[in-house]
Amino acid sequence: MKSLSNKFMHLTNYSVNKKNVEYQSNADETACQGHKWALKALWNYLSQKGINSDAIWEKIKDVVVKTIISSEPYVTNLLKLYVRRPYSCHELFGFDIMLDENLKPWVLEVNISPSLHSNSPLDISIKGQMIRDLLNLAGFVLPNMEDILSSSSSTSSTSSSSTSLPSSPRDKCQMTPEHFTAQKMKKAYYLTQKIPDQDFYASVLDVLTPDDVRVLVEMEDEFSRRGQFERIFPSRISSRYLRFFEQPRYFNILTTQWEQKYHGNKLKGVDLLRNWCYKGFHTGIVSDSAPLWSLPTSIMTASKGDGTPSAISKLERIKSRKQSCSEGNMLSSEDGILPKPKKSHAGLSPLSRKISSSKNNEDTSKESNHSTQVLPVLKYSGHNSRLCASSTSQSASDSLLTAVSL
Repeated sequence: MKSLSNKFMHLTNYSVNKKNVEYQSNADETACQGHKWALKALWNYLSQKGINSDAIWEKIKDVVVKTIISSEPYVTNLLKLYVRRPYSCHELFGFDIMLDENLKPWVLEVNISPSLHSNSPLDISIKGQMIRDLLNLAGFVLPNMEDILSSSSSTSSTSSSSTSLPSSPRDKCQMTPEHFTAQKMKKAYYLTQKIPDQDFYASVLDVLTPDDVRVLVEMEDEFSRRGQFERIFPSRISSRYLRFFEQPRYFNILTTQWEQKYHGNKLKGVDLLRNWCYKGFHTGIVSDSAPLWSLPTSIMTASKGDGTPSAISKLERIKSRKQSCSEGNMLSSEDGILPKPKKSHAGLSPLSRKISSSKNNEDTSKESNHSTQVLPVLKYSGHNSRLCASSTSQSASDSLLTAVSL
């Protein structure tokens, strides 16, 4: 307790410690000296002491994911209120984490927009690289000119103090009523099961909807421009975190299952999505050969124990249409039920070009404005001496993308 009044010991902020007479600067990102260390220098130091730094980092990633999830309901509500256009929200968070005597990480605080001032060569080396990767990861998308003109016109013609937001391409849905209804039903089906198991969740990939393809394409496209970031949610192990959400989120289920299936073979998953994008399926353009999701036959006649039909059964009675497309135009494989794809093309850039060139590249239906949320989280594997997180909203309610930086 003798050191309790020593602010230089308990306040590690640079703005405080630079006034310490014993302050030492550090310009070498590999050196274990001075006030600031690069994180990779700390990992090397711990490894020399026989400590498993990888295990510590896994624990840090775990606590970061749980921290982000704890704020998810609040953030989601704000997005629904104030954000209409996808890709318009980005934030960088600074995580202050302390390791106790047992090397267990504890979150001290999470800072909004942490300082990016670079006062030393070490700062420039770490923060410069992180900012570059962060801006690439954000993936800014310019709005359509017609949306800007429409917004300006409506703003000038109203006497209200509120500003009209540009309309989303979701309002220009090209989906057929059948696919639109099937899309809604699929989300309801996977969100209303009382005791779902892994086999049940895995079936979410059997027949993809336009919304599914769009979200998965955006996720993989973001992954391709991650730089030294590492995505930690969704991941092949993120199913363990789904129980911590205030309510189940359809796209969390979808993206988690996608990662579990394709984390070891990214190119296979990307090729599958590319085939759909060549057809314009992610924009809502569907053909007679496109798969149409439908409830399992057993669910169509199922009812609750008291004889009251379940919500799913009611939706099915409303649907009352064909269960699937003709088998002659379908391809059944481990990738699910899909139309026979055209020959794949190498490289990821055609996928990105197909998405950005379409007027409806970001969204497929107005209904998606109220769809469930996906929370991708990425870890920055650069050499920063602090732990940070970047949050990107891909839409008002269905996509919350988060990155963690070190």
